[in-house]
Amino acid sequence: MTGKLRIAIVGAGIGGLTLAVALSHLELEDYVEVTIYESTSELKQVGAGITVWPRGWEILKNMGLEASLTERIAPEQRDAVKKELRRAFVFRKSDQVNGTLISDMHIPGGSISYHRADVQETLLEHISPSIQIHTSHRLTAYRESEDGVELIFKDGKAASCDVLIGADGINSAVRKTFLSAGKGLSEEEATQIARPVWTGTIVYRDLINSDSLRQEAQDHPALTLPMVYCGKNQHIVTYPVLQGRLINTIPFFTEPEKEGTYVEGPVIIENTTDDFVSPFKDWEEEARIILKKPSRWAVQTVNPLETYVSNRVMLMGDAAHAMATHLGNGAGQAIEDAYILSNVIAKSVRQEGLVNIAKIAKIYDTIRQPFGNFAVVASRNQGQLYEFTAPGFEDVKPGEVLPQEKLEELKRAIEKNWWWTYDSARGDLERALAMF
Repeated sequence: MTGKLRIAIVGAGIGGLTLAVALSHLELEDYVEVTIYESTSELKQVGAGITVWPRGWEILKNMGLEASLTERIAPEQRDAVKKELRRAFVFRKSDQVNGTLISDMHIPGGSISYHRADVQETLLEHISPSIQIHTSHRLTAYRESEDGVELIFKDGKAASCDVLIGADGINSAVRKTFLSAGKGLSEEEATQIARPVWTGTIVYRDLINSDSLRQEAQDHPALTLPMVYCGKNQHIVTYPVLQGRLINTIPFFTEPEKEGTYVEGPVIIENTTDDFVSPFKDWEEEARIILKKPSRWAVQTVNPLETYVSNRVMLMGDAAHAMATHLGNGAGQAIEDAYILSNVIAKSVRQEGLVNIAKIAKIYDTIRQPFGNFAVVASRNQGQLYEFTAPGFEDVKPGEVLPQEKLEELKRAIEKNWWWTYDSARGDLERALAMF
């Protein structure tokens, strides 16, 4: 095709905005026309904390975001931009009165914690003025043809584009049409095949005021350190955000037999009245003291997709590979999708002004589909280690005091699974560009 490539991004979450920033940074205004469609009436991030690992930080740095994001890092985390060994998480076995250390895990660069709003604000500051963002545009379906894609919105409005990017999250409307297109399915059948599946895990998200926690426990590790308190079928993740002013705290409860089923009832319940504290009554005090009054979330994923692309339509982020949170990399993988896809688009449009959409889609899918699906499985497996349900730990009883050799085995397994979070994605980008 000739002329500007019209790209529609559905969804203005971390993934959609990062793709817009990546395209902006590559200065493609002469080649592409980008429009973002967001279903909500205002841009507002759902959730609290977001962790950036060295793999993702390198990408954000390459997009020109380093200075802005560094301003929003707590002083004790600013060395994370370097490659020296830094603490990533402290893991404790806490489902006993006297908890015990599993691992004080250090990796190259460590981790950086943000409030999602900080990341969103940074991304919005770096989007080219040429990119339009339309709020209150809830996509219901799309129609793909040889000439383009027609977008159909809930209010009856329509739009068209050459390439549609589905960055609209785990309940993606793009994925629904993507999976049902050409199959003659009813609306109910189409909804069912795109429906997220439950991991069997419920989490209770909370943001605790650091000053309040400090009054209760002046030297509590969660004030400055990322912590994981582990126990049978339940664990707690906590780390500071907003430069240490708040503590993001997330207790997890899992019913392994319910993995792969569907959530009945609301996925999110604000200000829940659930009794989520008493199940921790036999845990060490350090873990119990950070349990306050949170919102209740069911942790869902999507069934693994054989492909993330269909001609002119491409999925990214949670729309393609929603994963459990146990490796803190859902946002990181959306950022990586944006990094690879934006550079592949740039390479294509700059080659004599010609755009081969089919090639863009094929290269993106070849690089990102295997890795995205790998991250989903790796995250699931990591959660099983935290809750003593992984192979080799299934027989561990609640509150059981483990011998040192078993704790060492658990330590090695937990630490081994983090390798890719500090490995560079440059090799994948080079491989993608070489495919031209």
